[in-house]
Amino acid sequence: MSSDDVHVTRRLSAVMQADVVGYSRLMERDETGTLEALRTHRDQLIDVAVSAHGGRIVKLMGDGALVEFPSAVQAVDCALAIQRGMSERNTAVPEDRRIVFRIGVNLGDVIIDGDDIHGDGVNVAARLENLAPPGGICISSQVAQQVEGKVDAEFVSAGRHVLKNIVKPVEVWCWPADRAGRLRRTGNRGRRVTGIGLAALAAVLAVGYALLFDNDRSSLPSGPRIAVLPFRDLGGDADEAYFSEGLTKDINAYLSNFTNLFVFAPNAVSGLGPNSGCEAIRRELGADYVLEGTVRRANDKVRVATTLTDAGNCRQLKSPGPYDSRLDIDSVLDIQLEIAQKVAAALGSADAPLFNASVQNAIRDKAPENLDAYQCVLLSYWFYENFAPDRHRRARACLENAVRLDPSYSLAWSRLAFSYNESKKYAIDTPSEWAALSREAANRAIDLDPDNQDAYYALAILTQMTSQSLPEFRQFARKAIELNPNDAFVLADLGTWMGYAGEWETAKAWVSRAMRLNPRHQSWWWQTWHLHALLTGDYAQARDMALRMGLPGNYMVQASLTAAYALNDEQDKAERTLSHLLEIRPDYPRDPRAPFRARGTPDNLVAT
Repeated sequence: MSSDDVHVTRRLSAVMQADVVGYSRLMERDETGTLEALRTHRDQLIDVAVSAHGGRIVKLMGDGALVEFPSAVQAVDCALAIQRGMSERNTAVPEDRRIVFRIGVNLGDVIIDGDDIHGDGVNVAARLENLAPPGGICISSQVAQQVEGKVDAEFVSAGRHVLKNIVKPVEVWCWPADRAGRLRRTGNRGRRVTGIGLAALAAVLAVGYALLFDNDRSSLPSGPRIAVLPFRDLGGDADEAYFSEGLTKDINAYLSNFTNLFVFAPNAVSGLGPNSGCEAIRRELGADYVLEGTVRRANDKVRVATTLTDAGNCRQLKSPGPYDSRLDIDSVLDIQLEIAQKVAAALGSADAPLFNASVQNAIRDKAPENLDAYQCVLLSYWFYENFAPDRHRRARACLENAVRLDPSYSLAWSRLAFSYNESKKYAIDTPSEWAALSREAANRAIDLDPDNQDAYYALAILTQMTSQSLPEFRQFARKAIELNPNDAFVLADLGTWMGYAGEWETAKAWVSRAMRLNPRHQSWWWQTWHLHALLTGDYAQARDMALRMGLPGNYMVQASLTAAYALNDEQDKAERTLSHLLEIRPDYPRDPRAPFRARGTPDNLVAT
């Protein structure tokens, strides 16, 4: 950790995460009875078991609990006591009214934040809880190693699990033993660890890839998982769709920045819509809830309607709106904030910062003075859908006009800085002084709003594109991530640039986090692992990662795939890939290293 990183306190802890199976269904059927039953179980069983085993309840989360223990043995004994106790308590309860827990236990490093804890230990426990069968327990291999011969239960290996978009597999152990088969992957042979147990376990797997951040927002949100689908524009004009898409993007941002909800990245839901069906969305993303909506603009009026759906049973919940209002910036902002607030309240996040008057006032203070400037910002995001030059030109001209109309609008200045970067990156009407214009606009954005993540993001990319000092790039990149660690695209993009700068572990941590926020991410997000494998001499892995990316039309990927084949003694494949590369980029041999140098790639990797 560098000297300018914020100091954090850590300790090794056993972490237990428990959650009620089918909580939404139980609450819908009998809210009062479910809450009363859950309170009774907590008072008479759970709190007693936690106390008896030396645990500390860190927090209760409606239908779940996060508990910390000084040892893995105490945590597992407590989990067993709870599950066995609940089994007895449910004997006389009708099956459709039973409260059943899933429990995950992990042993790992945690970050201390007052009475709260964050970090790898917490997040792996939450993932294990998600895998556990109803009434069962899943533990990590670290825990299995510690409890061998010390607990009155038989845990069976459920195999190595590649959790969605996490590179390294996690070995999972399950109780009851007869439930492990559901989890075991084809080809993985299960093993057992019991109270009399085997002599030893296999080597402990490395886990906890997800959280390598050193700030108090390091943990991914632990609340319900919600997918916000792009709101449909009912006006029918494709050139005006940017408005409804931008409206959705801002609602997504308010939910992800100011609540404990796990909000999937906007790109994660691209291609999904009302016709997909909630079952498909839950299957694709693992979402608990889905928010969708429509927008209609007519003259000086706007109408916004929403639908909030429980993805578990596909039933529509009480939804915000509809809203009929004037088409001006204050009304649009009020609609966005109210939708976000009502969704947060409905999903159990009523104490979120979004409800604080100071947070709402800060959001309003950063808003532009007129709707035209806001629409220019929305246009700039529209470019990323297809990178069409005409969209870039339209957005840049609009932004240049926006900062003249409203020179105090920070986000318009940072978007303009990005527009100049993109003009160079994509060779679209690039001004000769593009770098100076970009830096000036980004600095102006920061002067107006020191917490503008977008401006630091623009400066980080500009610094790399103009081959400025690596410390300056790292400073801007880290500041951008610190301000919003849940923006999947920024995490992936800056993570990839961190790899180009030789910061491989940070690069992998940031991109891995982005992958969790966007399970349907673009294939180029694997570029960091591909290039690092090349650098470290693992040419087979480099080849495999390049093939995983695909991208036959991307000459950089095809160039490094050619190198991976050649270095892995696969000359025929190297020659075929090189021929394809020359077809899509005939001038490539003039300076093969140019695109890598332009991205600040380390000299030793460029030389490869």
